[in-house]
Amino acid sequence: MRMAVRIALVVVGLTASTAHAEHHHDMAMMDAGAGSGDVAQPPPFDASVQLIAASYSTLTYQGDYEGAIASVGYSYDRYMVGASLGTYRILLNGLESYGIGDLMVHAGATLVHAGEFQGGVVAMVSAPTGNELAGLGMGHTMLMPSAFGAWSHDRVTVTVNAGYNRALGQMEANHDHGVWPLVEPMNMSEISWGVGADYAVGHGMHVAARTGGGHPIGNLIGHERVVGALRVAWGTGRVDTGVEVQTGFVGDPYTIRGLLETALHF
Repeated sequence: MRMAVRIALVVVGLTASTAHAEHHHDMAMMDAGAGSGDVAQPPPFDASVQLIAASYSTLTYQGDYEGAIASVGYSYDRYMVGASLGTYRILLNGLESYGIGDLMVHAGATLVHAGEFQGGVVAMVSAPTGNELAGLGMGHTMLMPSAFGAWSHDRVTVTVNAGYNRALGQMEANHDHGVWPLVEPMNMSEISWGVGADYAVGHGMHVAARTGGGHPIGNLIGHERVVGALRVAWGTGRVDTGVEVQTGFVGDPYTIRGLLETALHF
């Protein structure tokens, strides 16, 4: 069952733009053994640090930002919980700001485990701890439930997921701040999606590619967004490290973004 939970974490990491191919929200570290079938049961606790740097350009804002995102997680049997919080330096039209982003908390369960296929659900909630005016926070509590599926064969793992992201509370239909916040973009009401593939090269190394985004729905103004990413990850024992390059295709979430992540399992 530990392996089932780790596959779920891989799904979350691969489709982290579900709300979020560009997000740290559920950016769990990709398991060094997923799809290879040759690893022992992993420890239940995870802690990771992500270092990010991005350049962005929208119709009204341009600049860059850097950040460090700390995440913790725990898994038991078919279940997992976790939380993450980032701190940033952002340049917004020449104005420099520092601060934290929105706090993200998630819980998930693997509901189906049949041979090479696994599926489950993830519920995520964000708290508006980031400064909305500086582009660091959504300004609203967000509820983000999703469902995922993963198929693994030999060295390959393919993942898909879909969800619904919605700002809680009464929203004005003409309230439009674009795809916001700049460091973790999403719409106030959207259908999210993600598709990814991971290949276990061997000796603990993986390569992966994914794409995802969001489609605005409801009576709230929104913007289509699509992002993509390429990733190389490797692991030795209890430590995993990954390097990822992300780019925005639609919706101007950012021009290019790089991520370096190290995770410890204990």
